[in-house]
Amino acid sequence: MQQKKLLQISKFMSTTVVEDRFAVEKQRFLDLFEKHGAATGAVHPLQEYQQRAIRQAGALSFPTRRDEEWKYTSINRIVQQEYQLGEQVAVSADALSPFIPEGLDAHLIVFVNGVYQPQLSDEKTLPKGMSVLKLEDALDSDQFGTVARGELEKMLTEREDIFLSLNLAFSQHSLFFHTAKNTQAERPVYILHLAAPGGTPIYNSHLNIFVAEESSEFTVIEGQFQLPGTSGVYFNNLANRALVSPNAHVHHYCLQNEGEQGFVINNTDAAHDRDSTFNNYTIDLGGRIVRNNLNTVHLGSNLTTNYYGIYFGNGEQHIDNHTFLDHAVPHCQSNELYKGIVTDKARGVFNGKVLVRQDAQKTNAFQQSSSLVLSNKAQMDSKPQLEIFADDVRCSHGATIGQLDEDSVFYLRSRGMSDAAARAMLQFAFIGEVLGHFPNQAVSTFGAKMIAEKFGA
Repeated sequence: MQQKKLLQISKFMSTTVVEDRFAVEKQRFLDLFEKHGAATGAVHPLQEYQQRAIRQAGALSFPTRRDEEWKYTSINRIVQQEYQLGEQVAVSADALSPFIPEGLDAHLIVFVNGVYQPQLSDEKTLPKGMSVLKLEDALDSDQFGTVARGELEKMLTEREDIFLSLNLAFSQHSLFFHTAKNTQAERPVYILHLAAPGGTPIYNSHLNIFVAEESSEFTVIEGQFQLPGTSGVYFNNLANRALVSPNAHVHHYCLQNEGEQGFVINNTDAAHDRDSTFNNYTIDLGGRIVRNNLNTVHLGSNLTTNYYGIYFGNGEQHIDNHTFLDHAVPHCQSNELYKGIVTDKARGVFNGKVLVRQDAQKTNAFQQSSSLVLSNKAQMDSKPQLEIFADDVRCSHGATIGQLDEDSVFYLRSRGMSDAAARAMLQFAFIGEVLGHFPNQAVSTFGAKMIAEKFGA
């Protein structure tokens, strides 16, 4: 009888290992959550959501390359580290200047290793009608509590994603943004994330919730960088949720130049209503492994979604952009343009899906992914997808993968340019088309500077 029981246990354990390849790695995150006391004594709604999120994470599995959405990207290097939470690091105001676009007039909010830095931030100067609160304060608020809870519920129920669950479980310094009806915020909000890794791998988790009420408009910029003079492994698990009301307009920028041992998973989910606009502008230059999931659902007619992305990977970088546009209602349009460069042993991935549902007549959807592969060992995987269930639409998509035109390189060299300068100019011209869609001139100029420095690296 005892032998039969042992055989049953052995069989169960074997099945468990097969089903959850990363069981040990997942347990490390669960232990880290328990270690920091977030798992017991819930006295606040945010803690209750965190406990629900960690339970959900415990029931989910990390994705493997057998999962269709992750077939080109392995997370082994990310999850096999033994992480600790980021700690407070002293940073001077002067140390911020390399990461702030010249001429940018913005409300600055600074995080170092995921820890809020009030002495370096100035969000208290926000205009009338615009509010930025800690997420726990928003949950306590009579004015914002209902919508904040609604977004957290969606986060837990809309998608089964273990990284989203871990993001919410460990979100200690997350933010809630709100613009009141008819508020036009002229100055953008700049959320600056700085990593200061050391000898121990660091795990950082941050969540933003953006709510734009009817006929309001605001711009938010996220900067993701590593402080000079620091080195080590770290993992930034970031998430954004945007709720865009009728006739509201949200512009979201992400400037990413993390360190060479930095891992980034960035989830951005947006839902917007009639006559509104949601624009996302992304530059990805740094990081060892970077995965961006950008998802938008249309809730009302006559709205516009724009995605513009630039990426450049060298060394052994891996940069993966996954986008999804859900045209759920008629008379909407979307534009999607990504351009990237991979060289050395780097790998780029673009997987863009556009879904046009049966009732979404008069949809106008455009998607284009173009990339340059500049070495024999670099790789690029591009998978544009259109799923159309309506018959009165204008939809197009395309993907190109190529190399630099050597005749153009020769022409520039014949005019006195060095080979390196000629190639850098042609590469910049290739991706410059995307920068031209960035409406904030200070951000566009800063992005061009970042790209030029990357070419010269």
